[in-house]
Amino acid sequence: MKLPTWFKVIWWLLLCGGAAWLFYVRVPAIEAGRSALVDVFIFLVLVALLLAPIFQEISLFGLKFKQAIDDLQRQLSAQLSILKAEIQSTITTSSSVNVTIPPPPTDEQLPELESRIRRAVSQALDEQGFDLPRPRAQFEPEVDGRTVYLFKIRHEIEARLRRIAESTEPPQAIRMRRTPLGIGALTDQLMKQELLHPKISHAIREIYSVCSPAIHGEPATEAQVQFVRDVAPQVLQALAELERRTTGSTGRS
Repeated sequence: MKLPTWFKVIWWLLLCGGAAWLFYVRVPAIEAGRSALVDVFIFLVLVALLLAPIFQEISLFGLKFKQAIDDLQRQLSAQLSILKAEIQSTITTSSSVNVTIPPPPTDEQLPELESRIRRAVSQALDEQGFDLPRPRAQFEPEVDGRTVYLFKIRHEIEARLRRIAESTEPPQAIRMRRTPLGIGALTDQLMKQELLHPKISHAIREIYSVCSPAIHGEPATEAQVQFVRDVAPQVLQALAELERRTTGSTGRS
């Protein structure tokens, strides 16, 4: 149970008053040279009570006077979680530096690129001795519902983040960028601009980390899907409101 501030203040004043009165009663005996160990204890308790509002924790004879320790622990836990997400994002970004991913081709380049890929794949199959039937013109991959759901959530989050981030950048800077910003760079950019709250950024990264394995081919578990179902709607609502404030639109991707 968390006590109200006014009660804490009144209780602290009563304790300080009681300790001060006890010490005042003992002053004549101390002046007469009849001091006792209890006088030292009363004095130290009074000093500890007076210093309690200033310091988070005071130790006295093995006893600790604590104030707002639970709040401090919660803040520290939140900061550690954010730091963990930042480290994971940094590792992911550093790992991708060594892999050269070309920017996506334009629509005009796609027909020529298609011809080159077809020839290259056919040549590779011949060199390996694969005699495969010609694939159907239309091929629909089989993807389970869990993976499709996780992909939709990740796509929706990233699309909204990208629209918000691009609304704060000049069009020339966007055109000059060779590859789109990743989720870590997007959230970092919006946090630096004080548009995205760090706690929402942390939630986005946690959702992203749960969705990504399934999208990369790993089987999705029911617990992962349930986690995303529970936390993603509130995050998406927050992003929709942020998009409305920054772009004036709540358009879906």
